[in-house]
Amino acid sequence: MTHFVAIFFSSLFMCSNVFAGSVSSVSLGSLSSALNERMQVMKAVAGYKALHHLPVEDLPREQVVLDHMLQNAQHAGLEPHSVGPFVHALMNASKAIQYRYRADWLSSPDSDLPVTDLAETRQQIERLDTQILTAISQRLMTGTFSQDDNAFLMSQLTASHLSENDKNSLCAALSRIQRLY
Repeated sequence: MTHFVAIFFSSLFMCSNVFAGSVSSVSLGSLSSALNERMQVMKAVAGYKALHHLPVEDLPREQVVLDHMLQNAQHAGLEPHSVGPFVHALMNASKAIQYRYRADWLSSPDSDLPVTDLAETRQQIERLDTQILTAISQRLMTGTFSQDDNAFLMSQLTASHLSENDKNSLCAALSRIQRLY
C-alpha cells in the first residue's frame, strides 16, 4: 500500500511540474505578445501627437497611467511597489519609441502618419497593460523570472524602434516584481 501512495504522490508531483511549466511558457508568450503590441501602438500615438503638435512627454497622463497600473497590479495579485519601476521602464520605452518615430518623420516626412483617435488608442493600451499584468502574475505563480525567461523575452521583443537598452530596462524591472501573496 505504501508503494502505491508513493507512486501516486510522485505522479502528482510530476503532473504539477508539467502544468507549472506549461503555465510559465504560456504566460511568457502572452507577456511578450502584449509587450510587442503595446510598443507597436506607439507609432499611432506618435503620429497623432505629431499631427496635433503635442509633445511626447505628458507627465499628468503618465501619472494617470501609473496610478491605474498600480491599482490593476494589486487586483492581479502583484505587489504595487514592486510594479512601479516596471511601469516607469514601460513608459520610458514607449516615449523613446515615440521620439524615434518623430525623428524618422523629421528626416523623411511620412504623409501616411497613423491618425487613430488618441482616446481609442489609449483604451487599446489599457487593455494591453491589463494583459501584461495578468501574464506577469500568472508567471510569478510558478516562480520568479529567471535569466532564461529574460533571455526569452529579450529575443521575443521585436517591436520596431525598441532598443536593446529599452529591453534591458524592461527585463531588469520585470525581474523585481513580486506577488502580494
